[in-house]
Amino acid sequence: MKTTPIHRSSATCRTTLRRWPKLTDIGLLTAMLITVAVIPHARAQSPGQAPPPMVEVAVIEEKAVNPPMEHVGRVEAIQAVDVQARVQGYLEQVKFTEGSRVKAGNLLYVIEQAPYTAQVKADAAKAAEARAALSKTRQYRERLQSVRSGGVSKTDLETALADEQEARAKVDQADATLDVSRLNLDYTTIKAPIRGRIGASNVTRGNLVGPDSGPLARIVQLDPIRVVYSVSESDRVDVLLDFQSQGHTIDDAKQDLVLHLRLPNGAMYDRPGRIEFTDNEVDRTTGTVAVRAVFDNPDEILLPGQFVTVVLSLANPQKMPVVPQRAVLEDQKGQYVFVVGADNRVQRRNITTGLTVETEWAVKSGLMTGETVIVSGVQKVRSGQTVNPQPVGNP
Repeated sequence: MKTTPIHRSSATCRTTLRRWPKLTDIGLLTAMLITVAVIPHARAQSPGQAPPPMVEVAVIEEKAVNPPMEHVGRVEAIQAVDVQARVQGYLEQVKFTEGSRVKAGNLLYVIEQAPYTAQVKADAAKAAEARAALSKTRQYRERLQSVRSGGVSKTDLETALADEQEARAKVDQADATLDVSRLNLDYTTIKAPIRGRIGASNVTRGNLVGPDSGPLARIVQLDPIRVVYSVSESDRVDVLLDFQSQGHTIDDAKQDLVLHLRLPNGAMYDRPGRIEFTDNEVDRTTGTVAVRAVFDNPDEILLPGQFVTVVLSLANPQKMPVVPQRAVLEDQKGQYVFVVGADNRVQRRNITTGLTVETEWAVKSGLMTGETVIVSGVQKVRSGQTVNPQPVGNP
């Protein structure tokens, strides 16, 4: 079988060669269009051109810095007296109702008075006898002195003077003995030395009582009443420095602090107190300073021995900028925050904080009201970086 070779004419080859430049131009145009479409997409995906990180921010507000400080306190009586017998004898009368209120001077007990009344009469008689003796010696001395010079010896006159002085001393002694016996008679009536509420009587009628019998009863003053609590040395310094920064003194602090009590059942006591005393030393074992406060207690809700919570606040709190605690960072240079400017650019700002206000800190310096700080996402930013701020709490 014969194969017939194919022969293309020269005209056909020239026509084909003329078409290749057109095809080439179309390919180049297509490649250019693809490149133009791909390059922006590639730039958008470039790591160096990532979108600004999203952070949560909060606007600095000004608040009254009045964080309540709480301390455990113990209620104490300002005055408490154990009623005791000062003379010995049988108890004849109990003149009060146990558990009642008494006033200073109220009669509480009566000890048998007959022996002491008799003693007063006996000592009064001895005092009268001493006075009679004194009168006799005085008259004798005066008679000797009235005799003309030379009629009485010097020795007799000196003896008369000495006898008169001795008689006067016996009068003084008799009067003192009489005073003691009258005082003992007065001690047979036992009276309340203070006002307050009296407890149970430890003795009943007919018992022999005396100075060694121990307390007969106890009176406790309940209104006003005292609460004792302790303040740590650091808290004390914080409060005083805060007052000092406002131009106040330590004496002003006693007036500017408002004291309230939380009772054992959790209810708040409705009467404010006042600081009465602050100790002048720090307890070396506890590192605290003792403080005493006084509260009116007309309804006797507070009783000695109770434990209460002392809640302190400021009468005239100072308004200061406050910053969320989670926005505050700290390094070797101190505390700082990241502030977001109007152009969303982040700036580090060193600050000085003061008292704690719930979950915020009062700012003494470094921030102003109205500035914006990062509260979440701080680990994703650095100073000078642009961020995408979102108000805290937004979804």
